[in-house]
Amino acid sequence: MSEDRMKDDRPERDAPADNAAVTPGKKAKPAKDGKPAKATKPARASRRKVPTRARRWPAVLAGSTTAVLAVVVVAAGTVLPGMDATAQVTPRPQVLPVGATLANCPGPTQLLSGSAAGTDPEFSPTSSSTKTLLNALALSNADGVLPGAAVYPMESGSAPLVTLSPAPKDVPTAAPTGSSAPATLAPLTGAAKAKAAVVSDKAVGKASVLQALPFAGQNARSAGSVVVTAGDGDLQGLAAATCQTPSNDFWLAGASTTVGRTALLTLANSTKSAATVSLDLFGAAGPVQAPGGKSLVIAPGASQSVVLSGLAPDQEQLSVHVKSAGGAVTGTVQQSVLRGLTPGGVDFLQPVEGPSSSTVIPGVRVQDPAAAAKVAGQSGYEDASAALEVTVPGAMDAVVEVKAFGPSGQAALPDGGVFTARAGKVTSLPLSGLPQGTYALSVTSDSAVVAGARLANSTKPGSAVDLAFSPSASRLGVNHLATLPGGVDSSFAFTAPAGAATVTLVPVSAAGVLGAAKTVELKAGVTTVVDPAALLGKDAAAALVSATGEPAYGSQLLGTKGSANIAVLPFAGTGAESHTLEITTGY
Repeated sequence: MSEDRMKDDRPERDAPADNAAVTPGKKAKPAKDGKPAKATKPARASRRKVPTRARRWPAVLAGSTTAVLAVVVVAAGTVLPGMDATAQVTPRPQVLPVGATLANCPGPTQLLSGSAAGTDPEFSPTSSSTKTLLNALALSNADGVLPGAAVYPMESGSAPLVTLSPAPKDVPTAAPTGSSAPATLAPLTGAAKAKAAVVSDKAVGKASVLQALPFAGQNARSAGSVVVTAGDGDLQGLAAATCQTPSNDFWLAGASTTVGRTALLTLANSTKSAATVSLDLFGAAGPVQAPGGKSLVIAPGASQSVVLSGLAPDQEQLSVHVKSAGGAVTGTVQQSVLRGLTPGGVDFLQPVEGPSSSTVIPGVRVQDPAAAAKVAGQSGYEDASAALEVTVPGAMDAVVEVKAFGPSGQAALPDGGVFTARAGKVTSLPLSGLPQGTYALSVTSDSAVVAGARLANSTKPGSAVDLAFSPSASRLGVNHLATLPGGVDSSFAFTAPAGAATVTLVPVSAAGVLGAAKTVELKAGVTTVVDPAALLGKDAAAALVSATGEPAYGSQLLGTKGSANIAVLPFAGTGAESHTLEITTGY
């Protein structure tokens, strides 16, 4: 009963009948001389007891009800263990619904028209020597049944650019309920019935989407890459990117918007839902306030370009945190440099690992220090050298320790590789002191950071320089799909920082036939470079990469003999992590 209701009831219970108070057990005095009897004051004890009884019984009843409820809850907790807040509930893998596997692939490099800026730039024709080649493959199940897979233009409703494999007429039945993983999650050796559908060096003129349909209750396994080469023009050089799986949250690093540097962010939405994207920008001087980077709406099947210099001008180093509500998106930054009239390189910047206190950057190729110093010593070439870039998104400075693992083991870095990265800023560590070779950088810190390595390659002073960016990578798992593009030289760089590991490589021919597996033994703290053409054969169009043992990391380096061309292709994820999700319910 509410307090207001109790107050309203009290006057009725306290008011005596006929407005006369009568003491219990006594009679009212009769009237004298015909005059009405004088009202006597009610006894004080009486006035106290009546309200006291009226106020007490609701409290008593409420207390009794609480006791009863407590007994019921305890009893229920005894009978039903799930009601016990202290019970230990074991997480159970919940099989997620499967759908089409999507991976967005960038199109040709684009040259801005004039001083275009903003989110709707105009582009000029690129060099006539520019070539944009797409490579893709889709893996079958263990019984050799291929999923329906094709490459479509980014615009929704368009006919496919190329079909890898048609959807099977007889769709295999789903795996029994409770099965933990598809058969293809075991490392393939080439002896099984599995095969692949492969497309090699397909010329494309626009951004595209690699789509693979699910079957047998499992997500299809597919991967692709785009390689762009140009022998002349302002965008001379080599740019390459792995086709990305859409996401609602990711980081990009390595951009620059100073004079002569152009950073063009392309956001693509291949899902069926509109995406509202917001950009958080971090520069060498701290966070960059950019209202124009908020609430960017990207329709389904559409892409949008953002000139980062319009949001964050004159930034030597720039990192971008991309967040999307609604549809998931992908993001790639086309970074190019023009030093006066001399092309300074072009690259596709791809997502790095999210904020973490420990991360690994594989595939960091460093030139001969003496040759690199001559090139970087030229006016305007200060950024034509290798460097680690670390971004601290939090509000506290981070003490960072970097270890470089090369072909001969750990190599020394200035100041022991320890430095302080400022909160909210991008901090760089030069790598020019390292001997020539390919390295992996192990980055640990006392707070979460994002990291990647800027690479530069040149032939001689005065000639064109090309650039690349090696992102931090996740640990290698089972059956990563890697393409081997034609017209460029490929090499794999593998590292196991903490202990020995084994990498298994299965060649895939252009006809989709899986060959015999080859193994590469990794020593602790040593970077091993593998030539896939020499190990797997010149006919290999792709490879399946698996790792066992201690955590191993890797990436693919591209180049062209006799030129400064350089690019890095991260390995596509296995997709295994999206098959199940552990869900825990509790209080």
